[in-house]
Amino acid sequence: MAAASEDQQDGAKNFKYIQLWVSEDGETHIKECKFRDFSLQMYSSQPQYVKSDFGGQPTKLVFTELAPGLKQPLHPCPEVQFVITLSGSWFIETTDGSRYEFQPGEVLFQDNVKWSPAAKLPQHYSGVVGDQPCQQFIIQFKRAPEIDNPEPF
Repeated sequence: MAAASEDQQDGAKNFKYIQLWVSEDGETHIKECKFRDFSLQMYSSQPQYVKSDFGGQPTKLVFTELAPGLKQPLHPCPEVQFVITLSGSWFIETTDGSRYEFQPGEVLFQDNVKWSPAAKLPQHYSGVVGDQPCQQFIIQFKRAPEIDNPEPF
């Protein structure tokens, strides 16, 4: 089936994700984005709005639990990846000083990897918010990192 028109996507057009994006100078930034270009497809037994192309193939699935009190120093992400918060809360802080606290159900896309084409290594801080552990589901991709593209999906 073809891509759904804007007025057909009432449910899908509000599918939010947060992007940690990299500018050409290697600084990291945060942007709240909406997934777009869903298509109406038979999925399971009924038509559903589906988006499955993210510019690369998944290479690894990881479940992780961050301990209360965890605070990580500046670091790049290990691979181009989506991070879905399952329980608890955590934060990222970018080199431009922006901070975002993730709650259960929220999605992060990040491609600030060591092999970024940016002028310097793009990094961020992260850690747990509160006194409960934070559980995450991570989907890593074989996908080239990009710069100056704060809303690729």
